[in-house]
Amino acid sequence: MYFCNIGVINMTSDGGAKIRKAIDTVQDSFYVAFSIEKLIVSSSASGPFLQRIATLTEQISYMAYKDPVFQRHLTRLYVENCLLDRIPPTLSNMIELEELFIIQCALTALRLEVLVNNPKLTTIDLTRNRIRQLFPITTPPKTKLSVTSLSLVANQLEHLDMSMFAFMPKLELFDVRGNRIVRLEATAPVTYSLIQILLSSNNITQFDTRNLTLPVLRSLYIDDNALTELPTHWGKLPNLVYLGFDRNYLKRIDISFFGKFPTLNAIFICENNVETIRTSTPITMPELDIMLFESNQIVSVNFTGCNFPKMNIISLMNNRLTTIPPLFQRFSESRLTMEGNPIKCCNMTVFKSKITDFQLRVTTGTTQSDCPTTSSIVLDQGRLACCDA
Repeated sequence: MYFCNIGVINMTSDGGAKIRKAIDTVQDSFYVAFSIEKLIVSSSASGPFLQRIATLTEQISYMAYKDPVFQRHLTRLYVENCLLDRIPPTLSNMIELEELFIIQCALTALRLEVLVNNPKLTTIDLTRNRIRQLFPITTPPKTKLSVTSLSLVANQLEHLDMSMFAFMPKLELFDVRGNRIVRLEATAPVTYSLIQILLSSNNITQFDTRNLTLPVLRSLYIDDNALTELPTHWGKLPNLVYLGFDRNYLKRIDISFFGKFPTLNAIFICENNVETIRTSTPITMPELDIMLFESNQIVSVNFTGCNFPKMNIISLMNNRLTTIPPLFQRFSESRLTMEGNPIKCCNMTVFKSKITDFQLRVTTGTTQSDCPTTSSIVLDQGRLACCDA
């Protein structure tokens, strides 16, 4: 980016001509940003001045803004590091507004009612405020809101009711990472066009979305939360492909649970406290391709009753398994990762061909000193497979 400093601009005299001359001087540059040290205007810096300069620029930023109002013709409003403790009701005057950013300010609540008169508003970003409460729209607007992206990242929310955004049916991205959410639910039936819902880094222990329909959602990651069990109350997710629960407090996994998501391609449950994996009832998942259960405390695995015709990768890396689970009889073409487990040498020897064919990955080295275990078995090409005697 090419920066051009044009000093003091006095719009009551030759300021307009000075700006035009500066633009003409650098018009061949690929991308130009002008810096005005001091702007002198006759009345409002957001009024006549913006109208005069609108044909010459695509974006204007005020580092120190002292005008008490914003004009209705703005399409993008970005405010950062301010003392605003609420969204001003005069926002409704900005009928052309498409994007609203209030970043790292003092907002403590969001009243959705203040947004109903901004028909073109599609993007709302309220990252790093102090929002603890959301107040729903009480009077149904004449038309549904056009909002497609809503970010409440790094606020102080503790309870999230997804039905509160029922007047935003076009919502595609909803981001509430880094709050204090304990309970997530939908207290009334609601459908959204969400492509992404980002929930990581909260304190979620209660998850009930039985009233929630997300027909196009493909991925859902409830990472870095406080779940001790897999949630049992789910809404409709007919196209869910990726589901993750990394870094929670899960202890037991029943694979049969995932039968309610027949379109799943991948399951991620890493860095929990999982000790056992089992299947309580037979299950068929025609698209399941990847399962990662890395860095848990797993001592027992039983996939009896599982029919996963496309299973490709199963990772049990960094657990406490002393034997290699008999998975190849059930998933003959799959690849199994067992690195970082204290496998007994007598058990590992049986799978030596799988290791040399790279269908089974275990901890290896060139000498015994490379191994974190007490013993090893010899593979081809001078490699050793680390194991416990």
